[in-house]
Amino acid sequence: MSERRVVIIGAGYAGVMAANRLAGHGDHLSISVVNPVSDFVERIRLHEVAAGSRATAAVPLKSLVNGRVSVIDDSASRVDPDNRRVHFASGRTPVGYDALLYAVGSGKAPVGVPDSAYAFGDAASAARLRTRLPRLNQDAIVSIVGAGLTGIELAAEVAQQHPQLRVRLISRGFIAGDLSPSGAYAVRTRLEALGVDMVENAEVQRCDDLTLTTSDGDTLRSDCTVWAAGFAVPGLATDSGLPTDAQGRLIVTDSLSCLNYPDIFGAGDAVRVPDPVGRHLRMSCASALPLGAHAADNIIARLENRPPATLSVGYMIRCISLGRRSGLIQAVTADDRPRRFAVRGRLAGLAKEQVCRLTLSWIRGEMRRSGSFAWPKGPQPVDVAVPLEAT
Repeated sequence: MSERRVVIIGAGYAGVMAANRLAGHGDHLSISVVNPVSDFVERIRLHEVAAGSRATAAVPLKSLVNGRVSVIDDSASRVDPDNRRVHFASGRTPVGYDALLYAVGSGKAPVGVPDSAYAFGDAASAARLRTRLPRLNQDAIVSIVGAGLTGIELAAEVAQQHPQLRVRLISRGFIAGDLSPSGAYAVRTRLEALGVDMVENAEVQRCDDLTLTTSDGDTLRSDCTVWAAGFAVPGLATDSGLPTDAQGRLIVTDSLSCLNYPDIFGAGDAVRVPDPVGRHLRMSCASALPLGAHAADNIIARLENRPPATLSVGYMIRCISLGRRSGLIQAVTADDRPRRFAVRGRLAGLAKEQVCRLTLSWIRGEMRRSGSFAWPKGPQPVDVAVPLEAT
């Protein structure tokens, strides 16, 4: 069998998992991973880096990928789907592919973020905040805008590591409102114990160097404002003329292949999976790892002229860090709705840390034995009245 080339753009959870799964399939595959840096970033630990609990979230990429995988330290500037080539920001010679995996992930959301705020969501922003926090004066107010899991974890971590600061968490709704009653109570109780001021049902409209204004017209003092309200995806798919949704995510089918270009597959935060099989998916490593593995399986099927499999990914738990000594493990249904059962406190904190370590273990396990990673099946596909259309 002649050698076939697979190019993976992005070395996050989805891209690295896919690379290792493909590498174990046979010597007839040539696999290249394109990434701007030579490190893998544990994004689930960025709140620890920002607060000063951990020095770095970077792991040498070559320690996580199969030796058969070639790593290209560069940024993809454009995908040419008609000629099946990837062009690079450095100007190096484009590389061709027989199959491409688009796994560029997501990062901080700069659009709409005031200049005076710290947009949080990548390694650079975590490092910047890590330097800033110790320089703030006693009783300085740190306002964290956005109370999703990222905002909650960041608020708890900063409050514990910097007790001299006053931490404020601002939410458009009820903080921890998407958890079970016992889970929400545990999160709120822990935040209160750490001294976090919770501002709810308020949307930040404007902020400057020392104040921020909410949708209610309230003006709040803020010595350091951190924007943790959502993530954005790179514009590579849009710039390349690939089908995308309004957020710039690559539109894929229920087998993760790209609309109009069946040799291109997508996985991770930067893809839009059809609602019948993916409406419950959230941006997380819990989604990215199985999406990467499933995409790899279907790339192999494509190259071997076999029909691809329909995606099925579900959840079992949500793991929330609440500082170094506490956490919450919330049981959920396959479609991510909270169950009644939740574990809180020290035991949950230890379990959360173990899950963080397991993510790298699963990646390394796939590096040693392709096909070893498995995941929960998703809910039954649902009928959706409105079709997904590209922009």
